[in-house]
Amino acid sequence: MKVGFLLLVLILEPWRPQAWGTAGVNLLTRWRLFLSARMPKAGAVRWLGVVGLPVLLVAAGQTGLGWLHLGAVVPLVVLGLGIDLRGPLAHLRQWGEQLPAHSEPNPSVRAALDEGILSSYQRFFAPLFWFFLLPGGWGPVLYCGTVLLTEAEPDGLFYRRMQAGLDWIPARLLALTFALVGDFEEALYAWRDPESLPLSSHELLLVVLHGALGLGQTNGGNGPLEALEADQLTSAEGLIWRAVVLWVVGAGLATALLGGH
Repeated sequence: MKVGFLLLVLILEPWRPQAWGTAGVNLLTRWRLFLSARMPKAGAVRWLGVVGLPVLLVAAGQTGLGWLHLGAVVPLVVLGLGIDLRGPLAHLRQWGEQLPAHSEPNPSVRAALDEGILSSYQRFFAPLFWFFLLPGGWGPVLYCGTVLLTEAEPDGLFYRRMQAGLDWIPARLLALTFALVGDFEEALYAWRDPESLPLSSHELLLVVLHGALGLGQTNGGNGPLEALEADQLTSAEGLIWRAVVLWVVGAGLATALLGGH
């Protein structure tokens, strides 16, 4: 059933109002601001308020509507409001349109590329991973709420650790996906390069992406960024779409093999 929801959301994506892509994040942001003003002390308690309560509300709403045989409405709404692929792709496309085709390499293009990839990961792939892994429809709420707290309060050790835990598997799964749909040998070399270790989940994802696109190494994300051409943003967009297709197929096969919904 969740695979059907995902296909429905992707099919309707071109006609979905742009505001819907950020509606879920905007709701969580307002809730965070509301609670932060009343819970000045950061940490696990605030995380339970900002993230835990919405998760409980989603689970309770799904259970309540289940008595009316409408429980499937909740995960569909959460998925529709909790993932956004159009925004990150539009970011890459806009940068590509600003630069003439086959123009001189521009150092700012790689920064735009990295921003677009991380945005697609945090706004689409990671929430989608937790949507499928966890029961019900509250996976995207858990992930997006934690990311919001980490970005708003980067000094919060508890938030950083929570996000690091939530990022560990999906970031590596997406890195593997990029390797499979891109230049596998270069991506694998980048992944196993001892000079690039240790890396955070986001740094590893970008390093493998650079290898999958054949862009060379960046010394674990800490070295100098190479100047890229605008055409390589188009290649990155194609890589993202191939990754989406592979994830949809993988989710369908996993659901069929496990006999789940």
